[in-house]
Amino acid sequence: MDIHYKKIDLNGHFERALKFRLDSFVCSFGSDKEFWQEAGADGSIYRDKMEQRKDDADWFYFHVWHAGRIVGQLEFRGFSEWEKLGYVQLFYLIPEYRGIGVFDQLHRFVEDTLINVGCSGAVLAASKTNLRALKAYERLGWYRMGPNPKHEMTDFYRLDFS
Repeated sequence: MDIHYKKIDLNGHFERALKFRLDSFVCSFGSDKEFWQEAGADGSIYRDKMEQRKDDADWFYFHVWHAGRIVGQLEFRGFSEWEKLGYVQLFYLIPEYRGIGVFDQLHRFVEDTLINVGCSGAVLAASKTNLRALKAYERLGWYRMGPNPKHEMTDFYRLDFS
């Protein structure tokens, strides 16, 4: 599938980015209850963070495009609290693009990008109840590191690049 990645255009596509982030949160935790506390009532906290980081070479915010439309979103960075490991905040695909092999392409893009900035692996936090995501991560070599002390519903997973 011919997938393209473009930096998120905050002026033209922020509402889509916020919608995707919200859907990902609901998929992970079953409700939007805590989402708006983190993102701001109108998404302004989320937008401000993206705006502050958009020109930083260690932060990556991409929309995933196919056939002229936005079908997904990636958010990740080339650093974490673990030495030489990047951190993935978000893998997201709209529902009709899930389960058809597109995720593997997104995953490869993130891995290649992190390798290019000097990372030897990556970490992410995944909801214990998002079984579909956990299955995909494990299939691609991610392994559980342990619980996330900042959020009891999530565990940390790690992938070492070979």
